[in-house]
Amino acid sequence: MDTKTNLLKAALKVFATNGYHGSSVADIAKKANVSKALFYHYFDSKNDLLIIFAKQRLEEWTPLIENLEIVKDPKERIAFLIDFVLSELETRSDWLRFLYMLYLSTEGIASIQETMKKHKAQFDRLFAAERKLYQDLGYADPEMEATYLRSVLQGISLEYLLSGKNYPLQTMKEKIIKRYL
Repeated sequence: MDTKTNLLKAALKVFATNGYHGSSVADIAKKANVSKALFYHYFDSKNDLLIIFAKQRLEEWTPLIENLEIVKDPKERIAFLIDFVLSELETRSDWLRFLYMLYLSTEGIASIQETMKKHKAQFDRLFAAERKLYQDLGYADPEMEATYLRSVLQGISLEYLLSGKNYPLQTMKEKIIKRYL
């Protein structure tokens, strides 16, 4: 693994453990077994990491965007969307906990906004695919339906992250898919 990747993985672990504000460049460098100077060779600041992580998250959603655009049957698309979002809870809880922390911090919001500006076309593509999905499903207000489902999925995600394996994730997934089918 190269040094930059090692630093990013170390930062994720340190942020997930200590939170963004409770973490320092020294903590990250120590976790990566490198010097602070080497950290600064790759990054200008701790905040640079947030921008990289926000962009990484956007890239992880590329298969979702592509499937929303390619799959013809809107019922298959909605089932895919729900499964895509909720399935990663079981396999990527630490990453998702970090992302929720990122979403709720001032620096994280700024990083996400910066990423949204830099990658506007990709975000616009996602939002257009969502609107088209709800239009194809027959919703009078596709924008509001997209906001509604996004909110429901985020709520379920947060509940799962708080409750862990005790949360009835599969049942909730089935319930939401049934609502749309």
